[in-house]
Amino acid sequence: MQRSPLEKASVISKLFFSWTRPILRKGYRQRLELSDIYQIPSADSADNLSEKLEREWDRELVSKKNPKLINALRRCFFWRFMFYGIILYLGEVTKAVQPLLLGRIIASYDPDNEAERSIAIYLGIGLCLLFIVRTLLLHPAIFGLHHIGMQMRIAMFSLIYKKTLKLSSRVLDKISIGQLVSLLSNNLNKFDEGLALAHFVWIAPLQVTLLMGLLWDLLQASAFCGLAFLIVLALFQAGLGRMMMKYRDQRAGKINERLVITSEMIENIQSVKAYCWEEAMEKMIENLRQTELKLTRKAAYVRYFNSSAFFFSGFFVVFLSVLPYALIKGIVLRRIFTTISFCIVLRMAVTRQFPWAVQTWYDSLGAINKIQDFLQKQEYKTLEYNLTTTEVVMENVTAFWEETSLLMMIMGELEPSEGKIKHSGRISFCSQFSWIMPGTIKENIIFGVSYDEYRYRSVIKACQLEEVAASLVVLWLLKETPPQDSGNSTKGANNSYAVIITSTSSYYVFYIYVGVADTLLALGLFRGLPLVHTLITVSKILHHKMLHSVLQAPMSTLNTLKAGGILNRFSKDMAILDDLLPLTIFDFIQLLLIVIGAVAVVSVLQPYIFLATVPVIAAFIILRAYFLHTSQQLKQLESEGRSPIFTHLVTSLKGLWTLRAFGRQPYFETLFHKALNLHTANWFLYLSTLRWFQMRIEMIFVIFFIAVTFISILTTGEGEGTVGIILTLAMNIMSTLQWAVNSSIDVDSLMRSVSRVFKFIDMPTEDSKPTKSVKPSKDGQLSKVMIIENQYVKKDDIWPSGGQMTVKDLTAKYTDGGNAILENISFSISPGQRVRFTCCLFC
Repeated sequence: MQRSPLEKASVISKLFFSWTRPILRKGYRQRLELSDIYQIPSADSADNLSEKLEREWDRELVSKKNPKLINALRRCFFWRFMFYGIILYLGEVTKAVQPLLLGRIIASYDPDNEAERSIAIYLGIGLCLLFIVRTLLLHPAIFGLHHIGMQMRIAMFSLIYKKTLKLSSRVLDKISIGQLVSLLSNNLNKFDEGLALAHFVWIAPLQVTLLMGLLWDLLQASAFCGLAFLIVLALFQAGLGRMMMKYRDQRAGKINERLVITSEMIENIQSVKAYCWEEAMEKMIENLRQTELKLTRKAAYVRYFNSSAFFFSGFFVVFLSVLPYALIKGIVLRRIFTTISFCIVLRMAVTRQFPWAVQTWYDSLGAINKIQDFLQKQEYKTLEYNLTTTEVVMENVTAFWEETSLLMMIMGELEPSEGKIKHSGRISFCSQFSWIMPGTIKENIIFGVSYDEYRYRSVIKACQLEEVAASLVVLWLLKETPPQDSGNSTKGANNSYAVIITSTSSYYVFYIYVGVADTLLALGLFRGLPLVHTLITVSKILHHKMLHSVLQAPMSTLNTLKAGGILNRFSKDMAILDDLLPLTIFDFIQLLLIVIGAVAVVSVLQPYIFLATVPVIAAFIILRAYFLHTSQQLKQLESEGRSPIFTHLVTSLKGLWTLRAFGRQPYFETLFHKALNLHTANWFLYLSTLRWFQMRIEMIFVIFFIAVTFISILTTGEGEGTVGIILTLAMNIMSTLQWAVNSSIDVDSLMRSVSRVFKFIDMPTEDSKPTKSVKPSKDGQLSKVMIIENQYVKKDDIWPSGGQMTVKDLTAKYTDGGNAILENISFSISPGQRVRFTCCLFC
């Protein structure tokens, strides 16, 4: 990796994120490789962050009877968290001041207010400066909060992994790999992006108080009519939120059940195929998925109505606020347009920012409590080291065991009910379960200790690996250029960043765009439901096809994939398709239509403004295309960097007894931190480039607003109402378009998950296996697929009296282009004959 330009960047470069320009240029011109990614700052390294949080957590455990993980997090991150929160608040306050200047500009066009006409140009300058200040405050604050959320996730990732290596065997028996992956993937991801919304739990009430004071000055008591409507709407949203939380909690249990079975299936895929359990496993998982999707749909519908309430509430808020005042004192254009601007900000605070903040705190505190419970689970106890003895000594030990249990107790994996076990020196351990650490043969032999040439050569010789090494060299020298991918290879898809990978994918994407088109035709309160319903149906189909493809894929293909990567598709990517993609697309379409309508109205009222709109739209399209070249590659690298984290976790759990017996926990913690740092480098660079893009977009629209403001002031003449409409809509464009841009980037980012799922769907299938997939039963019963009836048993003349196996000229390979591991093998096994097969571990 290269050294980051951030280390030598100036304050201005950091403020405007200009230090990311080299990677953006490189990503636009060529394909990014892992070597192009910048090194992370030392403050973001997993070693540093985990040490800091672990120290505070240990302090919490020692000093309090009821330790709280949130207290340890508070001592680590609180002051920086509050600093960026205050900057965020100052940026939000500018939204409340802008309508005041807007009202003064509109008032200057009143024929009875000639005094203010002379200062209209200065009021316009002040309004534009507020937008500039807002841009300079909000973007560093939001990036800083995202950065803190990333650091919290890294620290807790490491803390959970270290705890996993210390858990007792009794606890580990009750925890599946799927549960651990769910804890790390689904819960900790909330800190990455949700932390930026957390401050609105106190910013929104302060902003509402300020806005209501300003509205009282404009409309007196009638201002509370609009607020009353928003409060009722907020209570309605709160009820929907409680309903959604109920569905999410129920759904979380079903997701855990599905991931547990999926994880077991992936770990034991060879046994599944050996016993022909593919259909049974597919049926079992699909039945759980069907129950899960019922709750997913309910939660999605509730979230849809919650989101729709924001878009359809704007008119009623303004109408109810202005109507009583207009009936009593008449229509005053200045007050109407100022009220509209205030209500736009007020609606965002009450119906979006505050509910989001509450949801963020609910999710974050729930995740912290789950992690806290995990960190307090029982740990295994190491044996008592006693120099007075030269052997393993058992004193008054009482336990109930088998042979394996006795050995596990001597190692400290199991505890005796009574007595003590003492030892001195070292204990050698060889597990009865085969386990190899991912890496080279040399790394497996050294196993985290300093390199000893004599010991290394001795192990090579004892295991007869010289011949294996020689054959590997010959194979490497004779290896031909691999053939071009025919379209259904899983590796070839990694070279493309398009969403549609193969021709078979168009069938499912058709559903997505049909749903989008339906929403475009008529966006009503109930017309958007088909979009959400259709996208969840697409998610159901994709999961079914992906599960079927994995189960029917040949072992030669599955051996090239890592268990963590496969499990990541069924956990994180499916969660994105279920939860985030439907409503993100819905929000993007709504926001895009709002912006298009506002630009059209402004251009009709003042044609000169249309001339300023054209270059802005062109700049937006060019800048977005320029950014997406790099962002898509960074997201791909980030996804590829996430899989080694879970793969290392799975590997560590499988070989936990071995690495504990040899005391290699620190070595494996170092490997885990290395994987974390690799992912952090990609994620941090993506966050930085994303903020660069969003800041440039807002700078473009600040320039657009400046042009709109001065064109309207200098060319409108006496049109008080025209100026009000133009500037109010221009301010609405500023706030809405930034949101729309973020949603468009989010949609593109989320579609990466669809792309990764398609790669698994398009995997090759076994020639001898049927390609027909199994549909889940409506009643959810498993008996029809779990019981396989043998029709030949009923025919006495066909069924043999004894079993016999005959193999002739058998040749087998792990991969299609690999070396034969068995060649021309022939043998016969008679009825009742016992046969034992042996194999070399490194063959």
